[in-house]
Amino acid sequence: MSDTPPASPHSDGALMAAVDLGSNSFHLQLARQSQNEIRLIEHLGEKVQLAAGLNEEHYLSEDAQQRGLDCLRRFAPFLTGLAPEHIRVVGTNALRAAHNRDEFARRAEEVLGVPLEIIAGREEARLIYLGAAHTNPATEGPILIADIGGGSTEFVIGEHFEPRLMESLHMGCVSYTERFFPDGEATARRYEEARLAALGELQNIRKTYQRHGWTKAMGSSGTIKTVANIIGQGQPEIITRDGLMKLEKQLLKQKNAQCWIGKGMKPDRARVMPAGLAILSAIFEALKIESMHYSSGALREGLLYEMLGDPSELDVRERTIKALAERYGVDNEQAQHVRLAALQGFDQVKTAWGLDESNLRRKLEWAAQLHEIGLAVAHTQYHKHGAYLAQYSDLAGFSQVQQQILSVLIRAHRRKFPVNELSRLSEKQQPSIRALAILLRLAVLLHHSRPETPFLDFQLNVAESQVDIVFPEGWLIDQPLVQADLQQEQRYLKQANIEFTWG
Repeated sequence: MSDTPPASPHSDGALMAAVDLGSNSFHLQLARQSQNEIRLIEHLGEKVQLAAGLNEEHYLSEDAQQRGLDCLRRFAPFLTGLAPEHIRVVGTNALRAAHNRDEFARRAEEVLGVPLEIIAGREEARLIYLGAAHTNPATEGPILIADIGGGSTEFVIGEHFEPRLMESLHMGCVSYTERFFPDGEATARRYEEARLAALGELQNIRKTYQRHGWTKAMGSSGTIKTVANIIGQGQPEIITRDGLMKLEKQLLKQKNAQCWIGKGMKPDRARVMPAGLAILSAIFEALKIESMHYSSGALREGLLYEMLGDPSELDVRERTIKALAERYGVDNEQAQHVRLAALQGFDQVKTAWGLDESNLRRKLEWAAQLHEIGLAVAHTQYHKHGAYLAQYSDLAGFSQVQQQILSVLIRAHRRKFPVNELSRLSEKQQPSIRALAILLRLAVLLHHSRPETPFLDFQLNVAESQVDIVFPEGWLIDQPLVQADLQQEQRYLKQANIEFTWG
């Protein structure tokens, strides 16, 4: 895999958009690139409370979906005319939890015209840190970022632009409101129950984070911004333990958060504020925080800066792929031979199969690099083990759909063609991913004997469901293993309705 980072697709002055489908609110951020910086020009936000629409079986109700889709219809005109590569649309905890997330993602894509990426909790944490690091003054030593969302709370410790520890806990201002304050009344008993539940979640990270340490604590997103504004009477102020205790006393005296409307809190935040305050109080106690600064930069800014790119660093996904290959002891020479052959095949068929060069080419590279990671588990069925690792590991830079595609390609590189797994991808993705799977399979087949040099002396000719591979005249005569593999591959592909020939 090349170590040359991809050039930024955004020229100076290019307009970019980040859309954040959170568990509590949906936000759209428009920005323009200027001298390798982001200049924000428009922000829209609406309370959708998607998490409140999750039933006990973790299905999003139709009402919740419609609230979200109606909001996206209002966002859609702002995306008109932007190139797809200039837009990122991500979903967070509520969509991670929803069993019918694929249905909502499909409907969202129909509204916006670009795919919705549902990102893992640690990936959300990484992007939050990236946004905060780019929008706050540089700090000597590590910083802690906490971000209380509607359904989850993310924690990151990092230094400069490099996150070190990332975690996402299942506690948020919407989910805790539904659980502890369903009718809006904040009694002392309910508040303490919410606080103790948050402390229980924090036990999972408390020792590790305290052991690592930080020089400055920061918080981002709605709950922490609101608390900072209430303390500062409308302007963000440093949050201290004493300040939190005063707010807790006011809340429990009034038994709701209405008293803060107009004093730093918007009316639509009142219902979820008791839960948010309980979670923030638990964070201060568990991590022994004395003061916390508010960060205006978070997930959306992280998305924008990642689209902008940093020419001094490799694409984060390439670093992730390399780290995964090292972790599972991949035979790098074999992986590189397969990669070169797969990419040569890609270049030969991309026009006939209508393959988008940049995005699909990289997916094929990554799958070639990782196709043998399952050997770290067991040799038997190692393509299935590898597919599992790719789909369920925390892969920085990858959305859940991107991990699913990588998993399908790894699963597809040998033995029976995974028609069922492929069918779980969107109809739009299936033809191109099927094509990549075929290219990877053939590249692996040609290197079954693990030669010392890559075998690239072949030509692929393809039609919609036909593949023909041509070798130098007479070459196959002395290759009985390749002949046997070609015959077996012909049977496998026939089961997937693909005609495969050679000569």
